[in-house]
Amino acid sequence: MKNVSIRLDIKDVVIPPHNIFFYAIMFEMEEFMWNLDDLYKGFDATYQQDIKKLEDMTTSFKSLIGKKEEMLPVDFLESYLRFEEDMTKHVRTLYAYASLRYSSNVNDPEPLQHMATLDRILKSTTKENVLFTRYLKTLDLHTLSQQSELIKNYLYNLEREQNSAKYMLSESEELLLTKLREVASDSWRRLQNMLTANLKVPYRDQVITLSEVRNLAYEHDPLVRKEGYEAELKALETVEDAVALSITNIKREVNVVNEFRGYTSPLEPTLNSSKMTKATLDALITSMESYKPSFEAYLEAKARYLGHQDGLPFYDLFAPVGKGAKTYTYEEAKALVLEAFYGFSNHLGDFAKRAFDNEWIDVEPRPGKVGGAFCSNQPQIGQSRILTNFTGSLSDILTLAHELGHGFHGEIIKDNDPLHWSYPMPLAETASIFCEAIVNQHLLKTIDDDHLKLFVLENALQGDTQVIIDILSRYYFETELFKEATKPVPAASLKKWMLDAQEKAYGKGLNQSLRHPYMWLMKPHYYSAGLNFYNFPYAFGLLFGKGLYGLYEKNPEPFTNQYETLLAYTTKANVEDVAKTMNIDVSDTAFWNQSLDVIKRDIEEVIALFEKTKDA
Repeated sequence: MKNVSIRLDIKDVVIPPHNIFFYAIMFEMEEFMWNLDDLYKGFDATYQQDIKKLEDMTTSFKSLIGKKEEMLPVDFLESYLRFEEDMTKHVRTLYAYASLRYSSNVNDPEPLQHMATLDRILKSTTKENVLFTRYLKTLDLHTLSQQSELIKNYLYNLEREQNSAKYMLSESEELLLTKLREVASDSWRRLQNMLTANLKVPYRDQVITLSEVRNLAYEHDPLVRKEGYEAELKALETVEDAVALSITNIKREVNVVNEFRGYTSPLEPTLNSSKMTKATLDALITSMESYKPSFEAYLEAKARYLGHQDGLPFYDLFAPVGKGAKTYTYEEAKALVLEAFYGFSNHLGDFAKRAFDNEWIDVEPRPGKVGGAFCSNQPQIGQSRILTNFTGSLSDILTLAHELGHGFHGEIIKDNDPLHWSYPMPLAETASIFCEAIVNQHLLKTIDDDHLKLFVLENALQGDTQVIIDILSRYYFETELFKEATKPVPAASLKKWMLDAQEKAYGKGLNQSLRHPYMWLMKPHYYSAGLNFYNFPYAFGLLFGKGLYGLYEKNPEPFTNQYETLLAYTTKANVEDVAKTMNIDVSDTAFWNQSLDVIKRDIEEVIALFEKTKDA
C-alpha cells in the first residue's frame, strides 16, 4: 500500500501567549469549532467497523500480492491500482478523523490509541510493499500502459515506484530496518521530544515551558525579549549533551542506511520525494545566496530602528515594529478574506465561503488544543478541515488566508483520481503562499497609516527572512552535520557549526555575539530519519508562490484558469513539469531572481518606512 497518504498540510506557526478565559468569552465555543460529522460522528460502531474493514483489506492485499506470479501483469497491476484507490479513500478518512480529534484535544487519549492501531495495521504490509516494488522492476510499464487506460493514468506513479526499487534491499533486510528503526532513530527522536517538551525554564520569578519562553520573542518589551532569550539558552544548555547524542545517532543511521541503499548523498532521497532535480535545487540556492545582501540590509536597518549597533540580536528577529494595535473580530477577518478572495476569482471566494458556512474551521484557542495552524484536505469527501488559533491580529488573518489556500488546493485536486491526491512538499505551499499574498496586498490597499503599513510589511518580511535566510543557515548546518556524522559529535561542535552557519547566512545582519547556537536542538525535523534536508521545499514554495503572484499582477486576465490547471497538475508530475504549464523554468536562476525581486521591493519599502516613522 505504497500510495496511501495521510499527511496533514501544516504551516509551522508560533502563537503568542493568550488568555484562555478571555478567548472563551470572546468566542461562542460551539460555533467556532469544526464539525467532523462528515467523516465520523465519533469513535462509534461505524468507526470500529471501518477499522475491521481495514484489517480485512490488508488481508486481501497480502493475498493479491501473493498471486502476482499467477496473473497476467496487466491484470495484476489493474487489480493493484483499484485496490490502492479504495485503500487510499478508506485510510484517509479513518486517520483524518482520529488526527483531527487529537488536534482538538491533545489530552484525550482515545484518538492516539486509534492512530496507533492504524499505524500497526499499515506496517503489517511492509513485506508485501517490498515484494510489489521489486516485482515492478521486472515490468515494461510503457508497454503495459498501452494496454490499459488505468495503468496509463497512473504511469507516472508506477514509474516513480519502479525507480525507487533500485534503492530497495531484500525483503528480510527491509523488515529488519523497519523493526530496528523503532528502537534506534525513532527512540532517539522520542528522547529529543521528551527532553524539550518537559524542559523547565526558570524565567524571572517563575518556571515556564520552552514554548512559552520562545514566545517571549514576540513581546513588545525589549527587556522581556532579551531576558527570555538568555533564559532559553541557559535552559537548553542543561540538555545539550543528551540531545547532541540523539541528533548525531539519527544522522549516523541515515548515512549507514543510505550507503546500503546506494544513495549518493542524504540529499538524494529528499530530492526524489520532492519530485525535484538537483539542478533546480542548485538554482534555488544560488538565487537565495545572491540576495543575502538585501536581507542583510533589512536586518541592519531593523537593528538601527531598535537602537542596536553591530547588527540585530537574535532575540529581536521577531520584535514587533510599527503600530499594529488594531485587532479584528473573526467576522471582520472573514469579511476581509472573502473580499480579497472574490477579487481574485469567484471559485476561490465560493470555496472560502463554503468553508466558513459549513463549519470546516476550528477557530479559537482553548486548553488542550494544539497551537499553530494547519489544513487537512479530505478529497474523498470533497472537503477540508482547518485549524487556527485566532486572536484577532493581522497575522492571524494572513494565517487564515494561508490555510484556506491549502484548502483551495484540495478543492482543485478533489476531482483527480485517488492516487493523484498527494503533492510533493515543494508544491505544497504554492496555493497557501499565493492566497496569503492576495490578502496581504488587499490589506495594504486599505492602509494609509505609515506605522500600520510598516507593521504589516515587516511582519511578512520576518517570515520571508526565516524561509530564505534561516533556511539557508539550516541547509549549511545540516550539510556539515552529515559530513561529520560518522561518529557521535559533541554538543560543542554542533553549536559551532550552527553559529558558523548563521554567520554565513545572515552576515552582518545578525550581531555576531548574539546569535543562537541551539537552533539544531529544537527543530523536530532534524530528529526524523525520514526528513533530512526538510527545509528547502519551504523556500521553493514561498518563492514559487510569490513568483506566480508576480505573473498574476502582470497579466491577471488569463491567469486564473492557468493557475487552477497548475494546481491540479501538482499531483501528477515532477516540479519541473508542473512549472512548465506556466512556461516557468525552475532550473534557471532567472525565475527565482524574479521572485526574490518581489521580496527585495518589500525590503526597500520597509527600510524607507523605518526611516520615516522612527521618530514620528
